[in-house]
Amino acid sequence: MRLNRPKKREPERARRQRGEAVPKRNPTFSYYAKRAPDETVTQVRRQGDKPTKRPQRASLMSQLSFWLLVVVVLVCLVKVLSLNTNPQVIMLGQTSISGSYTHPSSVYIKAAQVALNSSVTNRLKLTADTGGIANKLKRQFPELADVSVTLPLIGNRPVVYISPAQPSLFLASSTGNVLAISHNGFALAQVTTAVTSGVPLVHDESGVILRPGRQALPGSTVMFIETVSYQLRAAKLIVAGMTLPKDSPYEIDVAISGKPYIARFNLQQDARGQAGTLLATIGSLGANNPNSYIDVRVPGRAYYK
Repeated sequence: MRLNRPKKREPERARRQRGEAVPKRNPTFSYYAKRAPDETVTQVRRQGDKPTKRPQRASLMSQLSFWLLVVVVLVCLVKVLSLNTNPQVIMLGQTSISGSYTHPSSVYIKAAQVALNSSVTNRLKLTADTGGIANKLKRQFPELADVSVTLPLIGNRPVVYISPAQPSLFLASSTGNVLAISHNGFALAQVTTAVTSGVPLVHDESGVILRPGRQALPGSTVMFIETVSYQLRAAKLIVAGMTLPKDSPYEIDVAISGKPYIARFNLQQDARGQAGTLLATIGSLGANNPNSYIDVRVPGRAYYK
């Protein structure tokens, strides 16, 4: 009786050659491979794929915010740097003397407005010609000694500072007009009265018509008169008046209060030396006062009558 022996398994290599399928040795991995993907992972992946357009919207909003900020900054910059044409005028050094020939503030404000409107560049702080505006006002108003224009750091209203010139003397013409004369000899303005303490009054007999804003006397003549007046006041002598004679262009006659004579000076010679000669002569004469004049026009000499 023949016993059925178990068949020998063919080698795996031979089976593969015949094309038969080779069973997988690890069935465990096949379970995980065929298993459906986790729902949570799928949801996360799907949620991550959805917001594709949100970064573009955020970028657009950031750009709009940036340009809006730029516009706001430019508007604020223009507002800070712009100037209006209604300046503020401040008068410096106003006295009772200068108040008699200076104009009201409204006149200077109107003139400053015209100067500001004369150029478009004067509408901005960076391009405003403050020096040109000041020079225009000084040429227009000779009674002003100094004009300066300042621009505010925060505000938009320019400030104009004006300083009136203080007269060195008053010049009365033969026609009866009285002009305030500056230290350089320019006629500042016409005044109604010249009765002021400390300011000499000079009568001009030449007959020349004097007008404000023009040269009335040489600057050296004004300085001469100021020097003689100071020397006489220092000697306790009061100057009653001065006269520029018609026929003597380089002579000035000084009347002293309480004295029956006049003192004759030479405008081309040293004022201090002639004043010293006059004071020395008055001191040597004592009570013997001349009746007509004391002439000190020759340097170091005095003639009296």
